[in-house]
Amino acid sequence: MKNLYENHYPLMRKKAFNIIKDQEVIDDLIQEAFIKLIPKTSLLRSLSGCKVTSYVVNTIKHYCYDHIRRCTRRSRKVYTGLKNDVAEQIPDPSAATEENYIEAEAIGALTEAMLQLSERDRNLLYFKYNLELRDQQIGELLNIPTQHVRQYISRARGRVLRVLSEEGGV
Repeated sequence: MKNLYENHYPLMRKKAFNIIKDQEVIDDLIQEAFIKLIPKTSLLRSLSGCKVTSYVVNTIKHYCYDHIRRCTRRSRKVYTGLKNDVAEQIPDPSAATEENYIEAEAIGALTEAMLQLSERDRNLLYFKYNLELRDQQIGELLNIPTQHVRQYISRARGRVLRVLSEEGGV
């Protein structure tokens, strides 16, 4: 095994460097590869010179690829170098309760205002903002020329805003 290491170390180092390009990691990968080759000693002794070299080079090549895969997986899981702390983005439960109450009130007021609109205005706003349909699709559903859909939606929004402001919701 010592002869195998001495004979193939330069070739393994070169192959590993061509793949990894990181001097600090290469020696560790070569050591791991040789540790995996120890149980294969009888197989390596039965092979001819070129086949042994090929086997050893393929072993280090696969170790390098495995190392790249491990690093890639690790980098997906670890977020480093973020300017903002993730803890700051976690909402405060007490504030969330207050915000939820305010949002529920706003939704209730909007629902009441929407019920005061005509069916066409309700459908226009529903199709545009809830179903997120394009103007052409809305025009086809409501038998409105496509070029007029945006204007009708704008007017319907204005009517909702007017109703909300009359009720003191805005």
